[in-house]
Amino acid sequence: MKKPSILIISVVALILIVTSIFVILQSNNKDANPTTVLARNITAVFECPNKSIIAIFRLPQDTVDLYLSDGRELILPRAISADGARYANTDESLVFWNKGNTAFIEEGNMTTYQDCVDNSTQN
Repeated sequence: MKKPSILIISVVALILIVTSIFVILQSNNKDANPTTVLARNITAVFECPNKSIIAIFRLPQDTVDLYLSDGRELILPRAISADGARYANTDESLVFWNKGNTAFIEEGNMTTYQDCVDNSTQN
């Protein structure tokens, strides 16, 4: 399977960032109903050795959309964690961990994405 180029990943990341900025700007609309809960997305691009993860944290849904450099696209709900943010599928065979600007993915008993760092300055 052909790996996506860094250019494709960069374009996708740029589109996601612009979309997030648009959502944030829309949430600052003074005419908005104050009782309406507005969606807020936070996008991070984690660079791992020879791999990458684009993560879109969706609030208030408490889910993360993952776009992995191996071509997989996943949506995971937030799971219980003592430290950091943890997202997992229903049988917890795939777990995405995030703390600060670092992340990793465990699949089964293996860490398949490790030493991943988001070096962006976006919050």
